[in-house]
Amino acid sequence: MSDYTAAVIAAGSQGRVHAAAYRSNDIELVAVADPDLKLAEELAADLQIPRAFGGYEELLGLTHPDFVSVCTPPRFHLDVIRAAVAAGVKAIHCEKPIATSFGDVLLVQSLAEEAGVQLTFNLQRRFEPVHRFARDQIAAGTIGDVVSIEGFCPNLPDWGTHIIDLILFYLNDAPPAWVMGQVDVATNRYVYGQFAETSSLTQISWPSGIYATVYTGREPQTPVLNLANNTGLIVHGTAGRIESRGSRCLVQRFGEPDIEFATPFSTDAESWDRGVDPAIVACTAEAIGDALSALKNGTEPALSARHGVAGAEIIFATYESSRSRARIALPLESRDNALLDGLENGFWSPVGEQRSTY
Repeated sequence: MSDYTAAVIAAGSQGRVHAAAYRSNDIELVAVADPDLKLAEELAADLQIPRAFGGYEELLGLTHPDFVSVCTPPRFHLDVIRAAVAAGVKAIHCEKPIATSFGDVLLVQSLAEEAGVQLTFNLQRRFEPVHRFARDQIAAGTIGDVVSIEGFCPNLPDWGTHIIDLILFYLNDAPPAWVMGQVDVATNRYVYGQFAETSSLTQISWPSGIYATVYTGREPQTPVLNLANNTGLIVHGTAGRIESRGSRCLVQRFGEPDIEFATPFSTDAESWDRGVDPAIVACTAEAIGDALSALKNGTEPALSARHGVAGAEIIFATYESSRSRARIALPLESRDNALLDGLENGFWSPVGEQRSTY
């Protein structure tokens, strides 16, 4: 058993995933909190967590964990992280999206840095075998030099966080130079309680000449984005291309046989425990294990906060580009959420409401 203790704040689907991840890494779970106390008590009973609370303040004040997982909706992340830092935790592993404005994203980062708290965001797809295989193929030059990348997903704040992070991951986290984007808001869409665009188009450019384009939207408002890869990435190179998504990576080389790498995890949703993709469970466990190792050794974790901030900057730059009708040079200067500001100022006239997890 590790010398560290951990607590999970919010006992929903991802809270359960994080709790299981601590268990698999032999980190002692001391408490779980959720505004719905019955939900916290259910998770505590299922995983033999000794204490359940209805509020995170009480949990932090009475149990003093070393690790805290923040699995609340994004609008609460800043307050929870501020409280966890003030309570003296050593490490925070937070779900994405980070926050609802870019200013709050930067504040979350600075709160942790100034207190010497290790902060990571659960961009666990960096640990997925499919995406590591794709990255290795790119690094090996299998498709030649990367020319461009296309990404497809339902929305920017949630799914887009992963897609953009994977683009950065594939490119060794090279910082882009500018972002240009356009956004449509046809309906009032909320993903995990956070307002999201109905559809969007983002172009990202690097000083090297590589560029990426990210398309978002979902039915019924938006038709299928790409018949070959509706939620995933397509990397175009000078000698071939790579299609990668959760289930597989397909490497297509000009004049050579294709290479296919399938995920080792079940893709049959009917077999998934509580409907959660086993890849998310396994890779979150790896992410927390890596965070534990980094804390012990004083090294940078694989999911260091800087990666999450870099991806968030591109998302908020997309919104800013749509608001200002201009290409946005990075680093991003605006600190608000231009999507929400545009909505308040009548840029769009959305009809109806849609609440979902994607």
